[in-house]
Amino acid sequence: MTKPSVFISHGQRDTALAERFGSALKRLRFEALDPARDARAGQSWRTRVKSAIKRADAVVMLASSPEILSSSWMSYEAGGAEALGKDIMLLLPSKYPVAELPAEFASTQIVELDPQAPERAAQEVASRLAVI
Repeated sequence: MTKPSVFISHGQRDTALAERFGSALKRLRFEALDPARDARAGQSWRTRVKSAIKRADAVVMLASSPEILSSSWMSYEAGGAEALGKDIMLLLPSKYPVAELPAEFASTQIVELDPQAPERAAQEVASRLAVI
């Protein structure tokens, strides 16, 4: 049996947080897919992203603040996940109301993210994926 896999979409300023979240997922027996970390020589960024999203069982959009979601890459990754019918979850600190999200993320499942304890968000993502 293969491990369930999660594509982790994040902005550059959230790289360390994404790594901590990915490590927590791995401890929960999930594969954490992050094209920034899993780069192969000679492969284009767009190809890496498409390949990782295609392999993933779900996509997590990790954002320490709503403005990160406005980046063209986050939108591209969310659109790719949606086109492939992937489950999408948004990890966002609770201090940000849904009204502050870009319109394309307003109806996305939200998981509360405590930047000091991303392990809790990983547990919540794992439990939600276990019932899907």
